[in-house]
This record gives sequence, structure tokens and C-alpha cells, in this order.
Amino acid sequence: MKIALVGPGIIEIPPKGWGAVESLIWDYATELGELGHEGTIINTPDRSQIIRDLCKEEYDYIHVHYDVFYDIMDYIHKACPNSKLAISSHYPYIDQPDRHPYDGYDKIYKWLIENDKYYNFCISYKDYETYKKDNAPLNKLLVCPNGAQHRDYKFDEKPSKSDKTIYLGKIEPRKRQYVYQAIPDIEFVGHYTNTTSFDKDAKSYLGEWSHQRKLQHVTDYGNMLLLSDGENGTPLVIKEALISGLGVVVSKYAAHDLDKSLPFVTVIPDDKWNDIEYVEQELKKNRDISVTMRKEIRQYGIDNFSWQKLVKTYVENIEGME
Repeated sequence: MKIALVGPGIIEIPPKGWGAVESLIWDYATELGELGHEGTIINTPDRSQIIRDLCKEEYDYIHVHYDVFYDIMDYIHKACPNSKLAISSHYPYIDQPDRHPYDGYDKIYKWLIENDKYYNFCISYKDYETYKKDNAPLNKLLVCPNGAQHRDYKFDEKPSKSDKTIYLGKIEPRKRQYVYQAIPDIEFVGHYTNTTSFDKDAKSYLGEWSHQRKLQHVTDYGNMLLLSDGENGTPLVIKEALISGLGVVVSKYAAHDLDKSLPFVTVIPDDKWNDIEYVEQELKKNRDISVTMRKEIRQYGIDNFSWQKLVKTYVENIEGME
């Protein structure tokens, strides 16, 4: 099949550093190629240019990965009437309606749940259940969770920083890194935004890594911390940590797709997020267990979150579209 993947057009694809959606689109295109399909990336903020680019080829399927472009779905369909068409929302607070008006998401969400023309590819089962609860047409809802490209990530059975935790992600209020800078065993990595009280001059902040550096050095750590207050599903960085052999300590929002009974998965209760001593203790417990289970952790990540498996399911879903 010839498949077009439409990105936000905000940063380049593949991203050199931060860019979860952009990384996801790149991984989709790469894995589709491995399966014998042709994945073409269109990445511009110009709505008219998107349509012009789509008209250059006859695509079997078009997937818009930016919910803000909901307003051109009808125009895309008119320009490409023979293509199957879908959209995905990567908004982290889909299941928290009180936040929608503050982020300008209320109009987008209203369209998503009322849309009965185009497929809505949910990137987590949590999002699927949210749409379902609000009576979105079930025949237009499909699910393909985020994954990770395990072939690209280095794996060391013995981490060089077994006593350290990595907190990897864009430095922003939602990720809450600023709360945990007092914990000495954490090293922070991510694109800095001047939106929190996070101290970018602290020794524990290692700056923003390139994509290649991330592939090589996530495996250096004993485990990963992510106590965000909203996510679509289990974030890419958590899945990347698992396939790199790291245990994870997360909020409930970052654990939707995880088996919470596993000894290397620790979910911090909401009422303990700001208890620094408690979080520090749980981090150490998780690290101590995780460094002894590196192979098992990686295998769990591959079995459940490898793009090899997930993109095959994605293709099956596309082929089943009417």
C-alpha cells in the first residue's frame, strides 16, 4: 500500500532531539517500509500545501497525526476521494474534560466524537474508552498504541549508572520535573522550556540529547521516572525505557498499557506525588529490583511494545477499513 502520514509541521521528521509525535511518525514510516509498504511523510503547517502534496500521489490511505487539522479533513477527502482517511489526536488530557477549554481542545473534541465520516485511530485504549463513553461512532474507532523501535535501542545487561534514575522528557509543567530536583539520584534530560521553576543550571540537568544519543544511552540507567499529570497512554519514553532494560516508576497517567503487577513497574499513587521521601524510596526499591531483571524487562518491552508487532496490527486495521 501507499500510505501518507501527515505530521504537525512544527519540527522536522525525524526530530534531532525532542519530538514524540514526530518520532512516532518516523517509526511508522520506517516499519511500514520493512513490511513492504510505502510510507510517505508530509510535514508542513500549511493546510493548502498538505492538500497539494497529497494530490501528487494516489494514496491508499492517509493518516493525519495532528488533531488541529480536523478542519481540513473534508477538503482532503474531496481532493483524494479514493483514499481511506483517518485522524489521531495526541492531546494528553483527552480523558480530563475540565482541561479542554483551557487548551482550546473543546471544539476539536466535539468534532472527534461527532465525526462519522473518517476513522479515528486512538493511540491508547484509554482514549478509545473516553470516546466511547461520549458516544463517538464505534464503527469509526480503531486502536493502535504507541510503540518503540527495539532494533535501534542499545541494550546493556549491566547498566553503567545502576544507581541512577533518568527522567527523560520535555521540561514542562505537565511532566513535573521541577518537583523532583531535590532527589540526588535522578538525572534529567530533555528540551528545556522556560515554563516551570526547573533549575536548568543544576548539575543533574544534562540538557537535551540528540536522537542518536538517546538510542545509545537510555540503557545506562537503572530505571526511569515519569510522574506526569496527563498522557494519551503509556508514553513513548516509557516503552523505550523498557526495551532498553530499565524498570519504570510512573504516575497512573503514564501506566495505562503496563502490567502493573510486574516487579519492575511501580505506580506512585496520586496522593504521594509530592512526598519526596516516599518517591525517593520507591525509586531505589525499583532500581534494586530492575537491575537484576534487565533481560526480562527488555523482553517484556519487545513482546508488548515493539513497532514490528504493532505496525502489523495497524496494517491489518487499514486493510479492514470500508
